[in-house]
Amino acid sequence: MVSDASGGIPARTVTGPSATTRLLGTAWGVSLAAGLLTLGLGIMVVAWPEATIKVVAWLFGLQLLILGVFRIVQAIVADDSGGARVLYALLGVLSVLVGVLVLRHLLQTVVVLALLLGTFWLVGGILEFINAVTDRHSEHRGWAIVLSLLSAIAGIVVLTWPGMTLLTLTVLTGIWFITWGLLISGMALWLRYGAD
Repeated sequence: MVSDASGGIPARTVTGPSATTRLLGTAWGVSLAAGLLTLGLGIMVVAWPEATIKVVAWLFGLQLLILGVFRIVQAIVADDSGGARVLYALLGVLSVLVGVLVLRHLLQTVVVLALLLGTFWLVGGILEFINAVTDRHSEHRGWAIVLSLLSAIAGIVVLTWPGMTLLTLTVLTGIWFITWGLLISGMALWLRYGAD
């Protein structure tokens, strides 16, 4: 450490690799394994995008079932008032019913999730656009307007073609996983063998 001329807070000189680089270099095996697993997952997602969508819908339904059972048990064992217990029980029963419906009709679940995502992007984009247009003092007003319009357009596309859009988003996610997996694996190998 080197102290500055004013005698205040000492200035720190930074040399050598960054913390991230040191971490990747130290745990290169873990980094390589994470990169290869992500790469493998990305390849599977790109190879079987429709199956991936069904797995996500199935996991969503399973999570609702588990949450519903948890709420019902919570209603039975809770020390809360009668009103809270009834609320827990109702939430539990509703969650179980929706979970069963999701597991029974996976493709409808996927379409509903796509419609919710599209609605979120469209409404969010419109609200962000209004905010960006009315906020005349923002330095990044232009970027905010562009991003809000892109969000609204993405929402319109998803709402217009929900099935095709989900398939496209799944494939793009798989490609991103492949890219990330290759980068992390390559960096781990380079830090282990090439950065001497």
